[in-house]
Amino acid sequence: MPKLRNMFAFKHLFQSSQLLLDSDLDHLCAHGKTLENDPRGIKVVQLKNGDILKIFRARNLFSATRLYSHARRFCRNAERLAVRNIPTVRIKNLYHFKTNNSAAVLYSPLEGKTLSQLIHEESFDLNLAEKLGDFLTELHQKGIHFHSLHTGNIVQTPEGHLGLIDISDLTIWAWPLFCNTRVRSFKRLCRNKNDIKKLGLTFWNVLQDRYFEKSQCTKRCMNKVRQINSELIKF
Repeated sequence: MPKLRNMFAFKHLFQSSQLLLDSDLDHLCAHGKTLENDPRGIKVVQLKNGDILKIFRARNLFSATRLYSHARRFCRNAERLAVRNIPTVRIKNLYHFKTNNSAAVLYSPLEGKTLSQLIHEESFDLNLAEKLGDFLTELHQKGIHFHSLHTGNIVQTPEGHLGLIDISDLTIWAWPLFCNTRVRSFKRLCRNKNDIKKLGLTFWNVLQDRYFEKSQCTKRCMNKVRQINSELIKF
């Protein structure tokens, strides 16, 4: 298994990308739905067949992303999560552009609804609280520190599993997360304070209790996480 993981870890480090001409981009995006723009143009497009094209632009001339793009990192992270049985997007192609240092990824989205959508639809219960506690435990025990962890990037699939989207920025270690990293992970989860407050105190306590039951945290770490959470979220 370690050899298999290493193979996946480096697959997209050396994977060649396909040239995407402006005419090819126009053809891909024809009849598509623009999901996100930035000042430089289209950023995310949902194509007619449901696939997503996400464009990653280098921010400045000397950016490190010109050597190793966010697009390539996105592809690599999808493979690394898949190897660890974490549901996520499925990569179809990696592209580069002729006239600039931008790159793009074509992928199939992770089907389901984000936790944020479920919250606003009031389609959550204490079973979801336990499931989220289990999911956070799984991420942390597998050494996955997702830097964009929040209610908008956690998806519940039609089968009831939880997975991750918007995966450009994550770190994976070969050991469970240390306590301080677990604290940072919960801080990131608490950034959408309105969503967490809408879940309610009972939901939040069940989630934390489930996490501490399954995660094998030390008592000191449990107290540290609880203290930070109580400071961040006031019900």
